[in-house]
Amino acid sequence: MIAYNRQALDNSEIQQQAAKALGKSVITQGEYNKIAEAYPFKLYAPNVFVRIGIFLLTVLAVACGLGLFLLITMGAGDRGIGFILIFWGIASYGAVEFFIHARGVYRAGVDDALLWLAGGLLFGGIELLFYNISPAIQSTIILLLAAWGVVRYADRLMALVAYGASINLLFHLLITHNTILPFVVMAFSIIAYLLFTNLSNATSLRHYYSCLSLLRMAALLTFYLSGNYYVVENINASLRGEAAPVALSWLWWTFTSVVPVAYIFIAIRKKDPILLWTGLGLVAAAVFTVRYYYHILPAELAMIIAGSILIVGAYGLIRYLQTPKHGFTSMAPDEPHPLEHLPVESLILAETFKSTPAQPSDQSNPFGGGSGGGGAGGTY
Repeated sequence: MIAYNRQALDNSEIQQQAAKALGKSVITQGEYNKIAEAYPFKLYAPNVFVRIGIFLLTVLAVACGLGLFLLITMGAGDRGIGFILIFWGIASYGAVEFFIHARGVYRAGVDDALLWLAGGLLFGGIELLFYNISPAIQSTIILLLAAWGVVRYADRLMALVAYGASINLLFHLLITHNTILPFVVMAFSIIAYLLFTNLSNATSLRHYYSCLSLLRMAALLTFYLSGNYYVVENINASLRGEAAPVALSWLWWTFTSVVPVAYIFIAIRKKDPILLWTGLGLVAAAVFTVRYYYHILPAELAMIIAGSILIVGAYGLIRYLQTPKHGFTSMAPDEPHPLEHLPVESLILAETFKSTPAQPSDQSNPFGGGSGGGGAGGTY
């Protein structure tokens, strides 16, 4: 379903793993060159600065073309402009496919820009064609457009937009049931996290690994935010139109304080970096939530104390984990790779043996001697 050439993407990941092996002196430069030659990556994927430049240039070109087209069709009315925007959105999708298949681009800026322009133009055109669209319908349209961007082009930002649209849709569907809204969002986040985690383990979805990782993190964040005291209080106030006491405040305070610690504990048990980093970030969110309601110390002094504790703790952990203990180390390990089930190690070993062919022996006796008295030589 993905628009990009799957074999080319696999070859790119194999080359990256071979480059890591080269950096660790596991293979030689010649062996790396043979691997790169055997598994070429022929798509056009420029560096980030060129990508940004091409992105901006593409946006400018489409904006100029659309502006000229709107000037020619001036006076068409809102519905006419809506049709024009939808036409340009579909044309932008067609242009994405053209550049991917005919020009062989891969996240080169032009495909990114056309994808986002296509989604924005289609949404804007639908808005002009149908007046007074409800927020739930708007969220559904955004969800469908963003989901297509994820499935077809594996766009990571589109994945976050799709997940945010699904949460927004859930919010507007349950806007009149604000008492159960946090619990529904919690349940949805748990189901989404389990689903994304299981999908991340599927080899057939290896090209969506980065999207699924972001979605896992987003599910963890929405689970926590749905029970954060500050969020619950402000949502209740916005729905009621006035500040009101929060029901079950003890539950939300417990949730605010316990969930980040639980994330960290589970992450350490499962050695899950996404859970770990999310939990560490949410510890700060919990501290700021408590600090917002209870001013125990001045903000400057609290930040100095917290920063000092973090620095000392990080330094102590780095020193302690210089020698690996219980599966943890302060050394920077390679992240688990979505292509870890491919025979990349076997490939590297095979290329190593190819580069060092066996030399025939000059001795008439085909058997070699032993070492350290462990075997007989040819002149026993």
